[in-house]
Amino acid sequence: MKATLTASSAASKFRKGRIGLLVFGLVIVALLMLPCSRTADSARLEETAGPGSLRTNTDLQDELKIWEDNDGQLTIKDVASPAMDSLFIPYKTSGLSGSIKGSTYWVKLDLFNASSRTRELLLELSKPHLSRVTLYQFDYERHFLRQTRTGRSLPFNERTFNHRNFIFNLSFPPESGQRLYFQIQTDSYLQLPMKLWETQSFIEREQRSGLLFGMYYGIMFAMALYNSFLFVSIRDRVYLYYVLFIVSFAVMQAVWDGFAYQYLWPEHPAWELKSNPVLIVLTCLFTCAFSRTFLSVPKYSPRVNKLMCAFIAGLVLTLPGMIFMPPGLCTKLAVYLASASILVCLSAVAAVRFRMRSVFFYIASWLVLFAGSTLNILAAYKLLPLNFLSLYSVRFGSVAETLLLSVALADRFNLIKQEKLLEEKQGILLKNLHEMTKKLTSTHDLDKLLHYTLISLSKVTACENGFILLKNGEGYVLNASVGSGLWEGLHLTELETEPFFGVLIREKRLLLHSDPGAASFRLIPGTKTCIGIPILYRDRVLGLVVLYSYFSKSFAESERVILRDFAGQIGISIENARLFSEINRMASTDGLTGVYNRSYFMSLANRHLSQCWSMDKPLSLIMVDIDHFKSINDRHGHFAGDKVIQETAKRLAELAQPRGIIGRYGGEEFVILLPGIPPKQAYRLAEIMRKSISASPVPLEDSNSIRYTISLGVAAASPDTSGITMLIDQADQALYKAKNNGRNCVKEYETTGHFA
Repeated sequence: MKATLTASSAASKFRKGRIGLLVFGLVIVALLMLPCSRTADSARLEETAGPGSLRTNTDLQDELKIWEDNDGQLTIKDVASPAMDSLFIPYKTSGLSGSIKGSTYWVKLDLFNASSRTRELLLELSKPHLSRVTLYQFDYERHFLRQTRTGRSLPFNERTFNHRNFIFNLSFPPESGQRLYFQIQTDSYLQLPMKLWETQSFIEREQRSGLLFGMYYGIMFAMALYNSFLFVSIRDRVYLYYVLFIVSFAVMQAVWDGFAYQYLWPEHPAWELKSNPVLIVLTCLFTCAFSRTFLSVPKYSPRVNKLMCAFIAGLVLTLPGMIFMPPGLCTKLAVYLASASILVCLSAVAAVRFRMRSVFFYIASWLVLFAGSTLNILAAYKLLPLNFLSLYSVRFGSVAETLLLSVALADRFNLIKQEKLLEEKQGILLKNLHEMTKKLTSTHDLDKLLHYTLISLSKVTACENGFILLKNGEGYVLNASVGSGLWEGLHLTELETEPFFGVLIREKRLLLHSDPGAASFRLIPGTKTCIGIPILYRDRVLGLVVLYSYFSKSFAESERVILRDFAGQIGISIENARLFSEINRMASTDGLTGVYNRSYFMSLANRHLSQCWSMDKPLSLIMVDIDHFKSINDRHGHFAGDKVIQETAKRLAELAQPRGIIGRYGGEEFVILLPGIPPKQAYRLAEIMRKSISASPVPLEDSNSIRYTISLGVAAASPDTSGITMLIDQADQALYKAKNNGRNCVKEYETTGHFA
């Protein structure tokens, strides 16, 4: 009695928690999962605490034995007789898994409790599509204990445990066993995933999975609601078909998982038996309707369009006929139609190919769903480990598919919006280009300038793809792209040999690929429009803007003139940006060595010192001086002296990477800032620099070389450091000490209170 009350209390607690977690509508996910297995004639249940006690969360599929009753005439009395034992065969090797017949299946399972205490367990049969399941419980002396009837052919509220799967309460007295017989009838595919649970573990598992289901349903609901609003505002049927696809797909998944029967139609078992095949056909119907409209099949392939229309009409006619078919026949027919719908959609993709950008999203969305399903199936057949990723891969795949298709529809919406803007392009083109010119003159960042230019030109010309090439020496370099960008087969080193680019570069005028002299240019298959705009500065070609589209577009002569003049403004902005960049570079770097000059280094060093103070981080500084540099100039000349300085800066910069900041402090003096580096590590780095310089002579042009050394002083920031000037002065004192100590050595400024 106490055990029964405990189980009832746990079941009540579970129901409340389950409803609370799934309150926003639990409707989805096809999970193909075959449990892990082990081999034994009788499953001896043990607890992980030690031998002789029960072990829960145990997969029972390997312990099942099955016998197929083709006529369905046998009773439990016949099946439970000792003479029938030899007729039962292991379920996993029976070949019956996945079959769909009108037979009655008898499944036998032996369980034994080796512990010295009574255990109350839950047996979960996680296949909610079984039409009727009757459990007969016997003890090991074949004495009948109890009978439990369930299945989706019965009203849901008749179940003893309010759950989407079939749950049975099992009680095991100490040192006792039970023999379980399941009488199973199904109009769907036969699968028998069984697992034993402790009540508490089962509830905890359900709470976790309930959270995942809630998140999944929330995403599906949000996508359906969002696209419903788009349909109401835009009145484009593709959004209606997409919403119907999401809803039918979600409800179909809910049927597969048992949520639909639990929450949507618990009092209608007759509909439950037919719901799965009907929803499969509905999903196929809306998938084909959506694909036909989304891919613009009537525009690109009238022949495939007729095929899709005929198939959609066949699906519509099939739906009412399924009402009069047996559930098993409905299921088989639905599977055949689903396979055919995949072929129809593939034919639509093949007909449209990549003439429109939306095809990429469409293919990617179905690929992620296919990948998720494949991963789950491989885990089911134990070709991959059954973990969190493989277990929920179908859910991840369907969510990703829904999101990608929503992105594709958003992209479609943007294209529609662009097409409407094209109607007003003549009136607003000049205004837009004027605004663009003002923005171009306000930035000196070349990358931002080119990116903004390309995006803006893509919008005003309604060409969704394009790129900018800048001249670099004798060739051209890709600097910015939009859409699919630079296509394959275009050789930048041989650009002038292409008819389109040759005319564009030589004649320095805006050019369409349909213009005379450029029509032979090799375009991407499906490209209808390609426009080239030379970027000029003082009649010199700085670069090329190329825009192309998979849609036909026309440009009036006045629009060409405006775009050509705007390209001249782009050339001025590019030249200004280059000049600004060169001025900044010259202002911040030393002309001889390429490292930071003294003023810019001091500015950087002050910022890093402030950051180290605020974050309580260490900071060190190394002062470097070339030993006897005057004698190098006197013996080898100033050109050799310059080369020694250049090589010294180069080696110090290489060794100071990745944190070191190096600047030229004086003639032959360098200073290296090391943010985040404590003094001991800075001292070791200085030693490495000293040894590297002394071991690497500088080669001269006359096959001679100069061997020289350096002296280094190291100082570290402390709470008493008032500024970067003080830190440099401390390092300089350490350097002076190194020189007095014979040079070619490292000395550290002695102080206290270093940062940690």
